Amino acid sequence: MFKAIMIGGTGATGKQLLIQLIRNKNCELVTSIGRRPVLDGEKNDKLVDIVVDSLFKLIATEKYWKNNDVFFNCIGTTRQRAGGSKEFINIESGISNEAAKMAANAKIPHASLISARGANHKIWAKDWIHPLLYMKTIGQKEQTIISNFSFNIVSIFKPGMLIRLRGKQTWFEDFSELKGFGLRVDTLASAMIHDAERVRHGQVGKSPQYFIGNNHIKSSLEL
Repeated sequence: MFKAIMIGGTGATGKQLLIQLIRNKNCELVTSIGRRPVLDGEKNDKLVDIVVDSLFKLIATEKYWKNNDVFFNCIGTTRQRAGGSKEFINIESGISNEAAKMAANAKIPHASLISARGANHKIWAKDWIHPLLYMKTIGQKEQTIISNFSFNIVSIFKPGMLIRLRGKQTWFEDFSELKGFGLRVDTLASAMIHDAERVRHGQVGKSPQYFIGNNHIKSSLEL
């Protein structure tokens, strides 16, 4: 049995992860911390849904981080949704850093994070070149748990194109899934939980461990 805490539970992958954790017989409790209620406010005995005004002030949620076995970071946005490059960096890297500190201070042994294929905190980037800024910022997001030596195991999932399951799949999403360059977010969520269970059972020794690309993520379910 394990207990999980997560941020990003209202996003495409985060929502799938949350649903699967609630249904998972090995998950005893899942705590979600966010600015909006998850699952449209639906209640569940296995869910602790913590709604805060700002994810930059997570210190107010300190007690909820204790006694968890895994921290999932599913937070994600775009520059357009965030309102600009500075806001994008603040959300992806800034909030991720605050959450990683909370998880580390609570002595959570395992941190698991959604990144992106090609993300690299060392690449050159300017704010006005968004593809490069995106890859650099997501790379910095990875570093929030990689550079924190309090975690026993760190898992980084670096998918390519994601199929977000918003209504009926388009023909292109069907095609991309068939050809392997599109990954359904529920499959990504399943891989993250499967990895967390393997960590919990002491079957993972290497850290950080990277799951790079959609095929690698799907094949990890067979481990």
